[in-house]
Order: sequence, then C-alpha cells, then structure tokens
Amino acid sequence: MSLKWAFNINDFRARARRRLPRLVFDFLDGGVLDEYTRQANERDFKAIELRPESLADLRNFDTSTTVLGTKLTFPLMVSPMGILTMFHPKADVAVAREAMKMGSIFMHSYVSGITIEDTAKAIEPNRLWAQTTLRTPAENEAYTKRVANLGIDTLILGAETLAADKRERDLHNGLLTMPPRPPLSGLINFAMHPGWVLRWLTGPSFNFADHLIDGRPMKMKEMYSWMGYNGHEIERPGWDGVRELRDNWKGNLVLKGIATPESAMKAVEIGADGILVSNLGGRHFDGQPSTASVLPGIVQAVRNAGSSMEIYVDSGIRRGHDVVRALALGANAASAGRAFGYALGAYGQKGVEKAFQILHDEFVVAMKSVGAATVGDIDSSVISRRVSI
Repeated sequence: MSLKWAFNINDFRARARRRLPRLVFDFLDGGVLDEYTRQANERDFKAIELRPESLADLRNFDTSTTVLGTKLTFPLMVSPMGILTMFHPKADVAVAREAMKMGSIFMHSYVSGITIEDTAKAIEPNRLWAQTTLRTPAENEAYTKRVANLGIDTLILGAETLAADKRERDLHNGLLTMPPRPPLSGLINFAMHPGWVLRWLTGPSFNFADHLIDGRPMKMKEMYSWMGYNGHEIERPGWDGVRELRDNWKGNLVLKGIATPESAMKAVEIGADGILVSNLGGRHFDGQPSTASVLPGIVQAVRNAGSSMEIYVDSGIRRGHDVVRALALGANAASAGRAFGYALGAYGQKGVEKAFQILHDEFVVAMKSVGAATVGDIDSSVISRRVSI
C-alpha cells in the first residue's frame, strides 16, 4: 500500500504488520498478559462522546498551546519509545525531526537504540525531553550532566510500578533472550521480510545505546540482565530518590507513569513541574484502568490542592479527536507513542510526517466541531451528557 492510501493510524498499523517480521510487530503492538489495559486505553477514549456546537464563532481559530513554556502547534507530543531501531534504522532521529517540524516535543527513551547526543543533533533542545529512571546517585548525576550539556531543560522520570507482567506475544516469538531465539516458524517469517533483515544488518547496533558496561557499548546479550538489575534486582530509592533528583536537577522535572490521585499529590509535594498520566500503553501491568478513566480524578486532586502543575496523558491516543477528549478531561496536552511507532515501521520518516499531519487535521475538525476557537476553550463542556429516556 502506497503512503498516499494511509488515511488514519490504523492504516499505518496494518502496513507495519505486513512490513515487519511478526516478532518485531508484536513487540510494537502487544501488551502484557491478556492485554486488557492495552485495549481499554483505546476503548475508553473512543467511548467519550463529544458535543457538537452549531454556528460557533471561529474567526480567531488557533490550535496552539504551550507546555512548560514551549509553544506547540497543537497539543500533542511524542511519548518515550524504547528500541525504535527495531522498526527503522533512523529510529529516534526520524521521529524527532518530524516532531520538531510539526512544532511538537519528542521524549527520548532511556532504553533507546540511539544516544541522547545523536538524537539532540536532529532537534532543537527545547523540543527534546530526556527520559531517565532512578539508578545510583552517581549514575543519575552523570546522566543529568550529559542532558544539561546538550541544552535540554526537561527531564522526564519513569515513575511506574517496579514489577512487570509477562509479554506473552514476545515469549511465544522467542524473545526470552537477547539475541532472540524464535521458533522455526519465526525464522521462516524473518526470511519473508528481506527488506527488514537488510536494514537490520546494515543499520545501527541493536542495544541500549545510552548505557555503557565497564566503559564499553552494551552487547545485545547483556540487555535483559541490565534491565533486570536496574529495574527489579536493586533496591530503588522510591520517592526519596525522586526528591533527591528534584533537589539536584535545576530544570523542569516531569514524572511519567502516574496513575492515581495519591501519586499525583506526591508529585505536587516534591515540586514536579508536570506529570504524564500513563500506563505505558498496557505494556507493563495488566488489569489496571485506562488513562482516560483515571485522568479526571487525578486532575481534580491536583487542582483542588491549588497546584498549577501541568498534566499530560498518553496510552490510547489514536485520533485527533482523542486529543480533544484528553483536554476535555483536564489534561494540558496529550502524548502518543505507538501511533508514531506504527508510522515509522510502515513508511519510515515520511510515515511519521504523515501521521502527525493526520492527527493534526483530525484535531482541527474535532476542535471546530465542538465550537472551540482556542485550545483554552476545550473543557468538560464539550463532552456530551447522555439523557436517559
């Protein structure tokens, strides 16, 4: 299918499914366990009905907004996505370039296959947020210095649960180890995707590029053991560690993975500048509620406390209408990950460019349809209230 026939994010997903080996597509597309949370994220956004406004005054129509002082063309950012090199060799660089072109923000994953330095070459510093996770004080200090030296002023800290459920699609595909050991059917499937295999062989190394082991680049076979050590096997400092990071980092601090009002209030207490309400697209802990369902309670708790901390939301954004829905629920902006992952895997950088344009155009139509002349006009009043008959 030619790019000109891609009209929505699901078209990119369908193309990526055909173009990528099954193991790679399932890594992008899948969730954990029964994938309940993954499905709920999309379902619950779509279930929010928007109220049409006839003959609205839209003479000063403006889709722009600001996030931590940076102007966005429209209120959508790019969430951190690990190992984008699996889907296309240009990976983070391709997505970052299109994010900047669209006047958006790209969040660089701490498990990216491209270094933060290489990504920074493709995008202006105020358009790039650097994700990290709590590690040892020395490692935290070393990374924040690298980020500051690049002129990046926003750090996004993973604040998710420490345990992770099984990604059963990955297990069935042989992603028990690195390098993967797929079954015979998986090897045959790889052979049916020679274009991807060629890009794999000639593209950047497949590892966590930002992390060194004993001063040398990490090897593929060391990826899982590194994740285990840094994610589950060490005693992580929790909120005390977040406070320490907040005290030592002078730029903006955004906490990603906030999913309850209680956690949001802790973020307010430690002085976070923003939170990203997220369940990692259902890729971490299954059975938790969708972000659309928990967002209103989080917004209410933060605003009732008198805090102006910015609130963003991801997980399940597939349409420009979903961005309107997110703002109507109280978010300052929305963010998407998989949507751009599908586009990258399907068509590379050109696909990401068109995905941005599609979501922007859908957002414009939805915004006009609910009678909002500016982003500030989008509030709970644009949500339709069903009447029992």
